[in-house]
Amino acid sequence: MARIAEAAGVSKATVSRALGGSSLIGGPVVSHVKAVAEKMGYVRRNQRRHSERSILTIKLVLPPSTSRTANLFYSLFDLVDGLREGLSPSGTNIIVETAGKDYVPFPHKKGGEVDAFVFAFHRPPAAVFEEIKERGVNCLVLNRVVRGVRQVVSDHRDAMRQVAEHLSSKGVAGNCCFVGYRGIEDVMRMRVQGFTEGCAANGITFEAKEDVWIADSPEEIKCETIKAEYERGVRVFVGVNDVVGSLLIQQLHELGYKIPHDILVTGCDNSPLCDVTIPRLTTVDLSIRTLAMRAGRNLHAGIVDGVESEQSILVRGELLIGETT
Repeated sequence: MARIAEAAGVSKATVSRALGGSSLIGGPVVSHVKAVAEKMGYVRRNQRRHSERSILTIKLVLPPSTSRTANLFYSLFDLVDGLREGLSPSGTNIIVETAGKDYVPFPHKKGGEVDAFVFAFHRPPAAVFEEIKERGVNCLVLNRVVRGVRQVVSDHRDAMRQVAEHLSSKGVAGNCCFVGYRGIEDVMRMRVQGFTEGCAANGITFEAKEDVWIADSPEEIKCETIKAEYERGVRVFVGVNDVVGSLLIQQLHELGYKIPHDILVTGCDNSPLCDVTIPRLTTVDLSIRTLAMRAGRNLHAGIVDGVESEQSILVRGELLIGETT
């Protein structure tokens, strides 16, 4: 296998998948590898490797280090542990890297024995995906939508529909403000859409054009604007995520408002911030561990079992009622 990889200019992992009949390898790569193998006199043995003995190498690529708030949204332990669980019973070597504008997926000539890339919570440049595809290596994106790339995504719309239904059960009929910020447009769009749908289904008056506040960054969610919204009649602040929800709680405390007596606040994600926010934030648990586990199962099905895996997987969250509603 090493000799075929050397002659074909690919990694041993690519040779293994190409000769093993994996449906996830591109046709041109498979044809090239098989032609080289045949020329060298390769004869396949009809003996399947047991999945229990497989050891997979996965590159887990995290958001760029310039993303100041990225570590507030997830636990790295849950991310890695969920991925390992999903890839079992195979053993797993997980290489953790940080992305950037100059990220190189294969820093060495042959790329090493990499079975798959998992890009978590960010979208790398198209050129990165093209290089991975050319090498015949599996690729999956976690919690982002990228056309033509397999993805495991939280059901953002359903999460916010759950929030709207909960607010309705608390007697809310309107006076809501959805708060988000720039730079997370995909998530913002889906969560605003979900909250709008939830409000319509539960009789809550909400107009996305008038009742959505988009700050330039989380740091721009300040007391002045919050007070102006309160004076406008807003009595419910719906944070696009727990970072916003926690900031809203902090600023409302500074303004002297009582939560939930004067105003209700919600977040979304059930991020580590919820463990230190007082009062405890009402949120939706979009479990990172579950997300990673589903990603691992998807990869294992394709790499080890040779099963055509799903292109897009939607993972539903669970409402967690805290003390802010």
